[in-house]
Amino acid sequence: MRRLAESFRQLANRLAGRESSVEDERLVALFRNRAELKKELSALDDERHRLLDRMKLQEGSTMRVQEQMDALEQYLGRPEEAFKSLAYFQLRAVWRAAARRLEHFSSELARQQKDRERKSQMAEFERGKRARAADVDRELVEARILAEQLQAEQKHARQRLQDLRGFWNYFRRARLADAIEARGPRIEASLTQVTDLGDRMHEVDSEPPPVFAGLSVEGQRAVNLAVIAYAESLCDRLSGGGLAELARETKLRRVFDTDYGSRDECVALMQLAARALADLEQMHDDLADIKARTDRIRRTAVYKGANEVIPTQDSILPPNGRKQAQSLPNVLLDEFWEIYRALVH
Repeated sequence: MRRLAESFRQLANRLAGRESSVEDERLVALFRNRAELKKELSALDDERHRLLDRMKLQEGSTMRVQEQMDALEQYLGRPEEAFKSLAYFQLRAVWRAAARRLEHFSSELARQQKDRERKSQMAEFERGKRARAADVDRELVEARILAEQLQAEQKHARQRLQDLRGFWNYFRRARLADAIEARGPRIEASLTQVTDLGDRMHEVDSEPPPVFAGLSVEGQRAVNLAVIAYAESLCDRLSGGGLAELARETKLRRVFDTDYGSRDECVALMQLAARALADLEQMHDDLADIKARTDRIRRTAVYKGANEVIPTQDSILPPNGRKQAQSLPNVLLDEFWEIYRALVH
């Protein structure tokens, strides 16, 4: 109670305009520090609760992964399921290898397209720069000729003025002096123009190249059409034994939900997948085939807007022009080889 009364007394003194003592100032500072500490403590408490919530979520995720691992371990422990599981994961390896190849093709093609567009941009910049420099140089030559001509006339006029002697040349000297005086500002203006044009020529020569803003819409569309064509080519290459579709199913189904038949059938499928993996590692791209596919896709490709760079799924028609074709899947609709990750946006 005594401390409370003392606090009220000090407050009353301050309200009355009386100067506070050093002790009063220390007390006010302590109250301020206490308020700041409470704010910091509250913020730390909020951070603690947030971290606890994140830890609980992580624990739940870890438990789910552990449950999946336990289920997979029990599943693989059954001999009758082992070969099916091996076939499943080998098919997933085929899918990932094809997806990596498609992504690499896309990144390399995008790099080449960027190089072409950048070179085209630089060539256009250099052409414009040369044209601007030629215009300034022409004006500079004309300005120098005019300045030199005026200076020569002025020199000649001053020489004549010195040569005109005798009172009978008084009026001629006066006219000549007026002409010399009138020519002076013209000479100054012509010299200033020469200097300004020289500065402009230096500015043109020093112009930095423009910043490359990235692939144009046309460039992105060109890359994406080729990527779609390449995805189709991979589907054709892996169509033997239905391997492409079987590999895609590993992205849609869990290993527990698959069935590849007997042990011998699973072994045959694994051998087919192993050959496909080796082929994907060593294959050489058939650029003529990819170009032909790209040209075909370009003829039917439709975009939702002027700035869209990925064609609509239903505009990607198979080679025979029929929408229902069993020979070739719609790689956009079925999202073959993680195609949307490979497409540029």
